[in-house]
Amino acid sequence: MSKTFFLRIIYRNAANLHKITSSVESVKGAKIKHLNFISKGKSFVGVIAFEASQLIDFEKIMTLIRRNRDISEVERIMDGSLCC
Repeated sequence: MSKTFFLRIIYRNAANLHKITSSVESVKGAKIKHLNFISKGKSFVGVIAFEASQLIDFEKIMTLIRRNRDISEVERIMDGSLCC
């Protein structure tokens, strides 16, 4: 059974959103459910919702996203109402 996780991400305007989404989808069994990003000056701010089967998969995704130097902040959101 998959569980939905939510992340708030802030990244530079020059960064490529494809790198973020491909990091999530590179983990076996993870699937993006929703993306909501808006431009805030020189940065993009948004929420990504994805399904993963285990908490360890969530930790792998967090590690992969944090390795991207264009990402300035990544945090888990417990309340999915901020997303949709």
